[in-house]
Amino acid sequence: MRRRLVILLAVLLGTSTFDAAQVSRRKARAASANVAADTLSSTIHIGTVTLHRCGPEPRYCGSIPRPLDPGGVVPGSISLYFECYPHTDTSASALETIVAVEGGPGYPSTESRDGYLELFAPLRDRRDMLLVDQRGTGKSGALNCPLLQHESTALGPGIRDCGAKLGKTAYLYGSGIAADDLAALLDALEIPLIDLYGDSYGTFFSQTFAGRHPDRLRSVVLDSAYPPVGQSPWYPEIGTTARFAFNAACQRSATCRNLPGSSMARITQLAEELRARPFVGNAYDGDGILRRTRADATNLNYLMVSNGTTSVVYRELDAAARAYLENRNSAPLLRLLAENRFASQSGGSEPPDYSEALFLSVSCSDYPQIYDMRLPLDSRRTQRNQCVLAEQQRHPNVYAPFTISEFAAMPLDTSVLNLCLEWPAPKVSAYPPGHPVPPHARFTDAPVLVLSGDLDSLTPVLEAKHSAELFSHGQQVIVQNSFHVTAVGDEDNCASRLVQRFVRNLDLGDTSCSQHVAEVHVVPRFAEHAADVEPASALPGNAGTDSDLRLAASAAYTVGDTLARWWVNYSGAGVGLRGGTFTYRSPSNLTFFALDHLQWVSDLAVTGTMTWDYNYPGGVTATIALSGSANQSGRLTMAWQSRVPNAQATITGTIGGRKIAAMMYAP
Repeated sequence: MRRRLVILLAVLLGTSTFDAAQVSRRKARAASANVAADTLSSTIHIGTVTLHRCGPEPRYCGSIPRPLDPGGVVPGSISLYFECYPHTDTSASALETIVAVEGGPGYPSTESRDGYLELFAPLRDRRDMLLVDQRGTGKSGALNCPLLQHESTALGPGIRDCGAKLGKTAYLYGSGIAADDLAALLDALEIPLIDLYGDSYGTFFSQTFAGRHPDRLRSVVLDSAYPPVGQSPWYPEIGTTARFAFNAACQRSATCRNLPGSSMARITQLAEELRARPFVGNAYDGDGILRRTRADATNLNYLMVSNGTTSVVYRELDAAARAYLENRNSAPLLRLLAENRFASQSGGSEPPDYSEALFLSVSCSDYPQIYDMRLPLDSRRTQRNQCVLAEQQRHPNVYAPFTISEFAAMPLDTSVLNLCLEWPAPKVSAYPPGHPVPPHARFTDAPVLVLSGDLDSLTPVLEAKHSAELFSHGQQVIVQNSFHVTAVGDEDNCASRLVQRFVRNLDLGDTSCSQHVAEVHVVPRFAEHAADVEPASALPGNAGTDSDLRLAASAAYTVGDTLARWWVNYSGAGVGLRGGTFTYRSPSNLTFFALDHLQWVSDLAVTGTMTWDYNYPGGVTATIALSGSANQSGRLTMAWQSRVPNAQATITGTIGGRKIAAMMYAP
């Protein structure tokens, strides 16, 4: 449930009144000053640990031994791997070390080093950075259950096989033990106080650390959070957030807000239709592979729940629903389902990159379940069935417009109700399943920033609110029009700057940027012909006809559709909605696209090039040629800024020899 799908696609794809005296005491003992002496040395010594240079940048690597079972029942140890990046200004005294923790669970933090180093670059002049691979991930003994690892998505056979393979160790990789590992490493490095950043599952880990080791923290940032205590095993916030998010995306977009009714009313109608009459069809996934795809209520639910990491589903589902309900045009819907279902699968990744076994171990050790994990499997199933029946009577609409049965039928790695049903009962456990933080724990008094994207369905705003309430100095900032994980890779220059300011000053200052992130530009409709597309608006000097302006708008939507596919494509090549192909390359923050007879509508083909600057303001420029049965030949240039609210696209060129000068709401 808690995977960062943006990364998962690559391998497959949220005031300071803190005690100032305490900060001063901790600073006096800060060990990072030991690092600064000579960042060109082949080895350095921090505390009692020797580190070796291990990268072209000033990166030093080390490890410490940790007992596999802190209780001593299971013998053996693990080697806890970490990387240290010394601060760059050796002339000034060092400040607290920054520790950044990756999500999943299952991803190693060190493999996300580039994003973390970029996020905290403005602070690294006086702060070391420490990245630690949590036990069972990356170079800290990545857990490997081959059958589970190479299933396309977690299935019963792989789960049972992995549980049997891990045996007594199945519950020895949870967040509580991992938090104690980090505390032991800080002791060995003689680092008394840290600034801790976690994203996605990293927030769950960070809160666990804050509840087990509250005095080791100067500040905490939780980016896309969900709480380690007090969470309902039904996760009712998911349905609430989905209903809000699709309506909000529509209301904020000029192409959707004036449609009759609400976005969720239309999606609900689609769910009812697919529940009554599911169908199967062929569609290309994000990487241009033709897939046999089933359109039914459960897969629609999966689409809405698991794809809260990018704008694509919010951009297109409303229009795809209308296309199918009104005209039985299934192509846009099948494409969305194919892109989501197959992009969300992890089969083929290797454990050092992402450990499916660690994901299961942590999920089943730490997350609340509707059944008692200590029960035998048969008793657990009976309890599950009883709980589902009771919930269906008490709260039948908890996941509306979907039923509890449809929610439970989603793939196991997303289903919070069935994932751990066949995971073994604990033989050895450091703490009871579902309780990584001790009862009545005192969470840190350090200032805590909780960042949430308001369109994030993976870690909803309401869950993050519960996280903020765990802390006496916790505050939540909701970034409008943002998704899952707001600060790493931030292209809007908002969440990342809030994090930097908060860690530097222990105070947020002005947070108004969180209300000025560009909205999702919802597709107005999936037309089959260019003549059915709303025309672009003529500008002074335009000599084009109404038909020409419809062609120009159709061409712009073709370019916009290609740009949207970047979020679900990791092969560098893809297929248009109705034909044609595209390729792209991203040597830096600039991405270069080549379009070859791409068709968004059936009677217009677009060929040419597009350049997109990933950074704010997200400039897009395209130079294209038009062909196809709907038009005379034409050549157009278009441009817009994808990161600017209410962005408009300008379109210039010629169609049939007539001068085109037009603008439209950016696609």
